[in-house]
Amino acid sequence: MSWTNARKILNASGVSTSHGWDGTLKKIAENGQEVDKGRLEDFLIEHILCGEKFTKLYPIDPAKRAPLQQAIVSATISDCVAAKCYPFLIGETDLLQGTGEFQIANVESNEDGVGLVLSSVFWVKKREEISFEDFDKPEEMRSRYDEVIGVVREPIQLFHVVWLPHHRDFLEIRVDHPRGMAEADVHGMHSALKGIINDWGISALEKPINLFPAVRPFYDDGSEGTVTQMTFQTTTGGIKDEKLPRRRLDADQRTEAYHVAGKEAVDAIAIYRITVEWGFSEDNVTYTPSITLAASGPAGNGENGLPTISGALINNCMRATDYEFVIDRLGKKAQLDLQCG
Repeated sequence: MSWTNARKILNASGVSTSHGWDGTLKKIAENGQEVDKGRLEDFLIEHILCGEKFTKLYPIDPAKRAPLQQAIVSATISDCVAAKCYPFLIGETDLLQGTGEFQIANVESNEDGVGLVLSSVFWVKKREEISFEDFDKPEEMRSRYDEVIGVVREPIQLFHVVWLPHHRDFLEIRVDHPRGMAEADVHGMHSALKGIINDWGISALEKPINLFPAVRPFYDDGSEGTVTQMTFQTTTGGIKDEKLPRRRLDADQRTEAYHVAGKEAVDAIAIYRITVEWGFSEDNVTYTPSITLAASGPAGNGENGLPTISGALINNCMRATDYEFVIDRLGKKAQLDLQCG
């Protein structure tokens, strides 16, 4: 969890924060703040269920809902350190010994649905700058290079969720999606989790719902959040990737002057990647959930040669409420009721 998101959770729990983790811990110790650990743990579980997930939706027969729910709630918790530590992370020693094996850490349920939480350890690649002073001849290195970058592999614990909503006719597989994870790895984990569900022999999951139909409606509806990034092809054959950091509350790529002028200069644009962010405040805490829908290009194997999008990257959801809001907006834009019907 990033410090940006952790700070919001702490603030929502009534904890006064400082600069970063260390500064906040020091402040709590010095001021003798009373921390509601139960409330913080509830927030942590909601983040495990909903934060930074690449989600695929699979239509299910409503008649299979009850047996699928039963399979989830009656699942045997793995006899492993991840289950014993849940909802907290495992220690460094166990992390270094971890594998990519999926282990059932817990079963969760709330007013929205029931879910199976599975833990795995994944090694991510990170780029780190290496100081010239670390070399035997730093001045020589400095004269030859502007900077030296090293690639390191670090293990991180992931939490994936198999979620069955109470009121939607699809099953969700939510794979943890930290920075540094390659797209191929994300899809590989999805396939493995899908295989676990299919082994139950209750309902065979096949292709996930195509989410590409939501891309253009998100763009066309100017009242729907803020578009912070999009990629599209023009009728002249150009590929444009436009990104607008949200430094202003009214910043929106759809209405940015350069984008509007460029759009008017061509007949049409074919959008195949879009990121939409929403912002709302409660109790002086601002929440900014977002969704990214990305196809590999402007054409594909979908209907009429259009692209397909098998999953959505849903970020910055501090609470289940945030995630459910994003799924609801996605459902309306992609007309999921019709696709699951």
